[in-house]
Amino acid sequence: MSMDKVLKISVMAIAVLLAGCASDYSGNKYDGATVGEVQRTEKGQVISLRKVELKPESSVAGTTLGAVGGGLVGSAFGGGNAKLLTAAAGAVAGGIAGNAIATRTQDGIEYTVKLDSGAVVTIAQAPTPAISVGQRVRIIYSQKGRSRVVPE
Repeated sequence: MSMDKVLKISVMAIAVLLAGCASDYSGNKYDGATVGEVQRTEKGQVISLRKVELKPESSVAGTTLGAVGGGLVGSAFGGGNAKLLTAAAGAVAGGIAGNAIATRTQDGIEYTVKLDSGAVVTIAQAPTPAISVGQRVRIIYSQKGRSRVVPE
């Protein structure tokens, strides 16, 4: 297999792996650790919403995958000591790119809900499922601290 093909395959594989690092903040998705977990639920009504940006914390996995991939691609260029320099430069650039991809912001909605108990709570999540002001919803509280808003 030619070096050009190896580089193309490496870049595509890294891009796919980095895409998997992105967080999903949808009310329709469950983290594997919460599947089967008993969760407390309260009912209420959405009293307001506003668009927000959701930004995940720094991604060690994204940075690492990017650095490894960048180092591999960089090592394909140059010869002798230059090969070490291009590998190092590729690793740095790949780490920066990997972290940027894995921590990119996503569109979100901040929902303010008046619970049937009279309490008011606010939760930010991805805009799916679509929920509107005045709609009846359930707030599902995870034991791990992640809550979600879903239509009733």
